[in-house]
Amino acid sequence: MASKKVVDYIRGLLQKGYDISTIKNTMLKYGYSSQDISEAVNEIYHPTIRHEIHLGKTTIFALIFIVLSVAGTISFFYYNPPKAPSNLLDLSLKPVKTSAEAGQIISFIQELSNKGSSNRFDVVVRQEVIDSRTFKIVTSKSESRAIETFTTTPAEIVIPEDTPAGDYILRVIAEYDGKKAPATLPVKVLPARKLGCFDGIKNQNEASTDCGGICRPCETQSQECDDQNQCTEDILEDEKCANKPIEPCCGNSLCEFDETEESCSADCGAILEISTSSLDEIKNIALANPSKALQECGKIEIPDLRDTCISSIGEAQKDKEYCARIQGERIKDLCYANIAKLSNDNSICQNILFAPRRDACYMNFMIDNEDYTVCEKLTDSNSRYQCESLRQLHQVSQG
Repeated sequence: MASKKVVDYIRGLLQKGYDISTIKNTMLKYGYSSQDISEAVNEIYHPTIRHEIHLGKTTIFALIFIVLSVAGTISFFYYNPPKAPSNLLDLSLKPVKTSAEAGQIISFIQELSNKGSSNRFDVVVRQEVIDSRTFKIVTSKSESRAIETFTTTPAEIVIPEDTPAGDYILRVIAEYDGKKAPATLPVKVLPARKLGCFDGIKNQNEASTDCGGICRPCETQSQECDDQNQCTEDILEDEKCANKPIEPCCGNSLCEFDETEESCSADCGAILEISTSSLDEIKNIALANPSKALQECGKIEIPDLRDTCISSIGEAQKDKEYCARIQGERIKDLCYANIAKLSNDNSICQNILFAPRRDACYMNFMIDNEDYTVCEKLTDSNSRYQCESLRQLHQVSQG
């Protein structure tokens, strides 16, 4: 017989728009049995017609005893799950942008943890977007990452241009030494927006954003306004020069969030060419002499790599003050998130500027430590709803 609490919980998630496959995977991860989930799903889609039966006192007491025995057995296995193998990978995903039109990107944060081995090793990470209706893979890509204890990295994948609008599943699988760690997120492909002259996008036959072609004429560009900076748009407005920044801009020596090695090797390629051995050496120095390590970071000319170097010192010292020295917002946010986890202090998450990354930081404490005090701090309504739902289930199980 399906549990009413489980039935109500699944029904609430379905009303929120989550697909049944994602709900099953998530509940299995949090310790629900496959049988309980299947019974609840069957109850939702094929409700049982119940007939009233009058029972005697003896029968009622016997049924209560059986129910309490079963509940005790379930609680034992729920709070005492089988121990995982010592050499086990753990993977979790945090949403950043999981709704996009076909041809655009979805972005997320993936966290890999090595819960067993103390050695550094390479992990193959495969990212897939799956049609939730047919379970066919729409697009996929693979990459290798080095992991020692844990690593948090931003990731993105392009939705193919011919992908129909609808609900999809992002599945990421990390593989090492024959072991696999999967994680999923719901993804929504949005209907394509109608093209127009006021959509803030350079499209159609426009010469620049929302001007030229079928739209209004673009402002006249003057050679006298050229500031010799390829990352600004030089125009003449009301007989005055204006140099408007172009963001992101390939050629400004910053590997910005929407840029990749393929789209802008000038900004992002140099970072990948530099060996990580020098960063590892600085991180080792930081354990004993953080001041000297900071001097070594200052010698690095590439901004993103210098920020990553400073972040490694903060993690080695478990000191959030180093994060404040970082210039790039993305790396600064990840610095705070990593130190919050290392220090087991969720108050550090409040320093993160980008709301989705701040929510991901708080969610780590809810998932790993069952710390439900972070629910009220979440800005995303879906994440807050999930947190509050798990809080209620936890209180019921404790009660």
